[in-house]
Amino acid sequence: MQHKQRLAKPKQQGVALLTVLLVVAMATVLAVSMVKAQQALLQRSSSVFSQDQAYLYTLGAESIAKSVLQDDKEKDQTKTTPQDSLNESWAKKTPPFPVDGGMVQAHIDDLQGRFNLNDLSQEDGQVNIVALTMFQRILTALEISPALASPVIDWIDADNLPNDSDGAEEDWYLRLKPAYRSANRPFVSVSELSLLRGFTPEIVAKLSPYVSALPVFTTININTASAVVLTAMSDNMTLVMAKDLVEKRPAGGYGSVEVFLEHPLFANLEPNLKQSMTKMLGVHSQFFNVSAEAEIDGRHRVLTSVIARDDSTTLRTISRDWSQQWQVSVTNNSTLTKANF
Repeated sequence: MQHKQRLAKPKQQGVALLTVLLVVAMATVLAVSMVKAQQALLQRSSSVFSQDQAYLYTLGAESIAKSVLQDDKEKDQTKTTPQDSLNESWAKKTPPFPVDGGMVQAHIDDLQGRFNLNDLSQEDGQVNIVALTMFQRILTALEISPALASPVIDWIDADNLPNDSDGAEEDWYLRLKPAYRSANRPFVSVSELSLLRGFTPEIVAKLSPYVSALPVFTTININTASAVVLTAMSDNMTLVMAKDLVEKRPAGGYGSVEVFLEHPLFANLEPNLKQSMTKMLGVHSQFFNVSAEAEIDGRHRVLTSVIARDDSTTLRTISRDWSQQWQVSVTNNSTLTKANF
């Protein structure tokens, strides 16, 4: 009996040791799992924090841009004829500047240097023939069929009658899969063009830099308009001529539309056409696009804002878009220098 008890004792000790080792192994696995989970949580928290930081930096850049536009507005109030041109401080391109953990960049573009799609419809609901002609010239300059102006008109007019055989109203869109209706209201965003009949992604990408979707009738600022937009001035205006017009544009811009139309290129323009054209042109702008981009610890945020600068005392942000792609490529933050807006 004593011999059997002596044999059982080592066996029990072996089982106990194995149990202890198993418990230690399980505790180790559990501890490692907890550490990994904690590290993942910290990484996610750091990522969220960096994203939030970048978000706030882009909003801050928007605020700075609005301050620059406000300063320019106050300077214009001292002028007999307010005007905006590309040699003013708001139009200056600024390099990215460093912040804690990354960099921020912002720039301002004049939306009235583009053609406002909503100008195609007048207050009485009728088609603005002068605007239509100008838009068709822009399409032609971009090697896009001018017939695509018709779907644009149908998208914003109040009725459901196609403008012509190239147009598209509700019945055309309801046959699509998925089906949808025409807006029958002004454009809210240029991106709506992708919904229109005939507007392929390639056409939308080609046209988007030269058009805007502003909430009120706006004139085209001849001091900030690109060569493509300036081709809308006349049937005889080629892209080469428009580029030459941009290159020779006065540094401070044209003081008035009348001075601009005295250019030899418009010498053969009929007086009634020149008068109609004058209503579509201007030298002062009220709507601007602010693009702000931030990179913090490898996390990117891009904010595109539309700013209205009207007769009110403060500037208004009328829209914000967070869906744009990251555009700035920075290889060495140490080479960046802080720039003034």
